[in-house]
Amino acid sequence: MKSFPARFLIGFLLLFTGPLADAGTRPSVVFLSPDDSRFWQLVAGFMESVAEDLEVDLEVQYDRESHRFSYLRMAKDVLAREEKPDYLLFMCKEHVTESMLRLADGAGVKTFTFNTDVPDAARASIGMPRTVLSGWLGHLSPDNIAAGRVLVTLLGKQAEQLGLASGPSIPMVALSGTLDSSATKDRNGGLLAAAVQQRSELMQLVYANWSGALAREKTEVLLKRYPNTVSIWSASDGMALGAIEAARNAGRTPGKDLLVGGVDWEPEALESIRQGELLVSLGRHFMGGGLALLLLHDYHHGQDFGDMSPDYVFRYKLEPATRGNVERVQRIMDSENWSAIDFRRFSRVGETETGKTVPDSDAVLDAITGALAGQRADTVARRE
Repeated sequence: MKSFPARFLIGFLLLFTGPLADAGTRPSVVFLSPDDSRFWQLVAGFMESVAEDLEVDLEVQYDRESHRFSYLRMAKDVLAREEKPDYLLFMCKEHVTESMLRLADGAGVKTFTFNTDVPDAARASIGMPRTVLSGWLGHLSPDNIAAGRVLVTLLGKQAEQLGLASGPSIPMVALSGTLDSSATKDRNGGLLAAAVQQRSELMQLVYANWSGALAREKTEVLLKRYPNTVSIWSASDGMALGAIEAARNAGRTPGKDLLVGGVDWEPEALESIRQGELLVSLGRHFMGGGLALLLLHDYHHGQDFGDMSPDYVFRYKLEPATRGNVERVQRIMDSENWSAIDFRRFSRVGETETGKTVPDSDAVLDAITGALAGQRADTVARRE
């Protein structure tokens, strides 16, 4: 029988080693998808590939009502279960993020937020991860402000190269998402800042609720109202494709006399880029959920990620898909290539290449995209 000091020491170590206590178990994660759109299906599909390799028990729930209150209700249902998950992974939404985080913390379920920035009101009340709520482990999001700005820049440069910017300014209209989305707010912020600094003149910004059909209808009105429009800035690919359809109906030629750019790397958008109608799509954030799972897996097995980001907040850049690199991006998006990659190689647990360094989120995503982009070429080479 162990002596009292030995038993005391073991108990003390178990109390303070945190995630090491779970090192031998499979983590269970519930991901709450804010809707069942093509983009979020991509996010979930990539997460499932990562979870399989990392031996994470992943459950995906889709909010088919696509509303912040239905999203909150989903969280409440999960947290009310008798057998709760180890971790709850979800996107920040205006007006409900704080409630979801507090409910999870009270239920003893650790949380990780991703994809959009923490709303200002929530940040003012509960700070950031591990400041007020110890169970809120971390936050990950793309730099959506930079994305909005970059999209303006790329549209403007192409307009100048094609000789479409004949006057002192480049007339531009913009399509944005929903009012309760932090991504909407941040991408709009980048748009507005860039429009002031550059030649692009923002004629009007309208909200199309991430809907391609609504974007088509609103673009038809905008092109009649502003017939000299040279570029259309869109906060998502789905809305961008709707705008392209409206432009064709209006007798315009997308890619030649009208430039359209979007965000998301959706497969249909990449094909539109290949055909020359969509100028650019900013993306790779479909991998955000997979990266969040990787961080949670490592945390669960004793490798906390505080040394990667002292405030437990991670931000990464979106990358442009254009006609010059669309084939590479399509390889990254190919789900067959996801299955061919062993995502354990990017974990910091065990003897992996990633584990030998202290990478940031951009470095990890660069490594993953590099591996996926080369996967098909490697497969072809082996077959030959």
